[in-house]
Amino acid sequence: MATTEGLAANGVGHDRLRNGETTNGDFAESLARPLQVIVVGGGIASLVASITLRQQGHKVVIYEKSRFANETGAAIHCTPNATSALRHIGIDPRDGGAVPLVESRWCKASNEEMSPATAHAADAHRWESGCMLQPWLLAHRAQLHNQLKAKATSTAGKGPPVKLLTSSTVVQADPQTSTVTLESGETKQADLIIGGDGVHSVTRQALGPDMPTAFKTDRYAFRFTYAKALAMSDPVTRPLIEQEGVMISWYGPDRKIVLYPTSGNTLLNFVCIHPASASGDSDDYNKTVSKAQLLEVYADFHPVVLKLLEKVGEDQVSLYPLYDMKQLPTFATGRMALIGDAAHPFTPHLAQGGAMAIEDGLSVGTMLPFDTLPSGVESRLQLYNAARYERASAIQEYSRYAGGDSTTKVMSKSGSPLKVLDFLEYGSSHDEYYASRKILRDHLSNRPSIEPRWRSPLGFGFLQGPRQDLLGRSHGESLRQSTSKDASIRFTTSATVLRCLFPSDRYSFKTRDTVQNATLTLQTLDRLAWLGGGGYSLLAFYIHGVCYQEADGELVEGKYCPVMIENLADPIITGREELGIPKVFSDIDIDRSGTSLRATVAWRGTTWAELRWSELSQPETPGHSPTPFTTPEDLLVHKLIPSSGKSGAADADYPVLIRTKPESSRIVSWQDCRPENASFSFVNAGVKALPTLSNIAEALAEVPVYSTVSVSVVKTEGVSDFSDVTALR
Repeated sequence: MATTEGLAANGVGHDRLRNGETTNGDFAESLARPLQVIVVGGGIASLVASITLRQQGHKVVIYEKSRFANETGAAIHCTPNATSALRHIGIDPRDGGAVPLVESRWCKASNEEMSPATAHAADAHRWESGCMLQPWLLAHRAQLHNQLKAKATSTAGKGPPVKLLTSSTVVQADPQTSTVTLESGETKQADLIIGGDGVHSVTRQALGPDMPTAFKTDRYAFRFTYAKALAMSDPVTRPLIEQEGVMISWYGPDRKIVLYPTSGNTLLNFVCIHPASASGDSDDYNKTVSKAQLLEVYADFHPVVLKLLEKVGEDQVSLYPLYDMKQLPTFATGRMALIGDAAHPFTPHLAQGGAMAIEDGLSVGTMLPFDTLPSGVESRLQLYNAARYERASAIQEYSRYAGGDSTTKVMSKSGSPLKVLDFLEYGSSHDEYYASRKILRDHLSNRPSIEPRWRSPLGFGFLQGPRQDLLGRSHGESLRQSTSKDASIRFTTSATVLRCLFPSDRYSFKTRDTVQNATLTLQTLDRLAWLGGGGYSLLAFYIHGVCYQEADGELVEGKYCPVMIENLADPIITGREELGIPKVFSDIDIDRSGTSLRATVAWRGTTWAELRWSELSQPETPGHSPTPFTTPEDLLVHKLIPSSGKSGAADADYPVLIRTKPESSRIVSWQDCRPENASFSFVNAGVKALPTLSNIAEALAEVPVYSTVSVSVVKTEGVSDFSDVTALR
């Protein structure tokens, strides 16, 4: 029969994370299809989620209540963590005019410097992900939104284009049935719902009874942009803004102004945060107020700062309420997940609100690769919740604290209060794609439906081998397609010589005869999916009729393998680590013709073994002759793993029984050979020529051949994976 480890196993190769959980956690790739996804809301978070899901191969429909699905004309910070997230879906905000943040300056209302400037350009090397620097960018929200919308809906690119339906207001959502109800009364059902419908979210209320709602804080903001050229043409204001990529913040006792460039350094963006009592009320982001009202609120600021404010157009100042919300109990339930402001409205004090929305969208899509079955959606959305709930909630609180809106003092691990810079570094030092991917990989590695086999190096998930693919699944069906060509010589030899190869006196022969049987098997394995469809060759030495006496006196019988020589590192590593098969490396060169076979075993050019079969019969098939196989024997090996730092000690030192599976192989053909036409020889070329193998070559060269019992060359289809293994006592 053919087997794996030397005797072969294989499996399906994977070049990406795959899944496809059924309700019991099993994989069913044949049942996989694109998920049908409803996204409520067409903002930045929703578009990032839609692009990620589209690129995974899913079908996404966005329901957006506005007529145009446009963003307002304000700017947005793409912090390094946001930039890295966008890169994973093929978006670079610089293509839409985003400006790299070079420096941040901190000033009093009097225009005096409060603290040294922060040199973001000098720190850029600290924020790197995937071998690329992730700059802090100052983007125009509308331009970034347009980039995302084009990426989502374009017929070009990976996956089916996203359908964006405007003037489509969702008034109700059911997470258990993944159904939404439109304002028209029409219902739509999918495999999951993503709620990205903003601060006044409808989907949020579907999480459960008495969900918190967003509320206005006691802070409002004037927001506006105007052409940078207006300030550059004024000699009074020019010095403040002539350097590109600089953000300036002016702080009064209870109000502040934040200014930075965007749109290729052609626009200046202003955010002017102040007490709600200082300006009129506003219920949305579209209310405009007079320039006079703006100047009145900031009348105590330095004249040069007021000069900047005066340049805004009369009808261009918008008044924004700043919203906040109590923490939700979860971001996901049933078949629905919330993202962006629907999950966590942000105050603007850390410039992380947009970044968290982008991370949310990337994370939820990352948790749902193509092979995810509808029955696995709920568990995947809980993985999204695990990835995002703690991080987004923490940064939400940090933002409150940085703006003076929190009653909780945020402390470091050492017990000292954290500073704003600490919060910024916590936010920036993150790549959501890799973080979410690790959570997904850990989940797939710990499913109860698989028996994980961990091997070093750790930290990379499962390593593919004969007994598992990259997700820990048995190679199953693909094993039946693998082939094995076995050329064997069975001979009688000296039991006294063979006993020297036993690792302990608990190994013995079944009989006391001093003449016993041994076999040399030359095997070539091919069509192994776990090796990319390729294969390898090996030479195994088996001693027949061996017994191992367990601690309770019970005898376990099998053929014992003292050494196996292979010409590929991968099966050597898996066989030694997982099974304990004593494998070593050498090159194996096989020359086949119709009626002869010759093999040489060499290490770095030094040949130390040679085998020959000549005058072979013509290949026969099972219909013309009885099977040439002898009675299958289980395989005995001795597993030994030395202990680190303890000379002479072992972490593992025990026998292993590997049971044969004759039903896994089907004979395709075989050739007979007269015993006198088969031969082998081993040569000890010395320590210098064989520094790691000379003692093995010497011992094998000492094994005498009394007579040749049988010779055969057999081709089989289907191999065993050596998974039926027992550690003996």
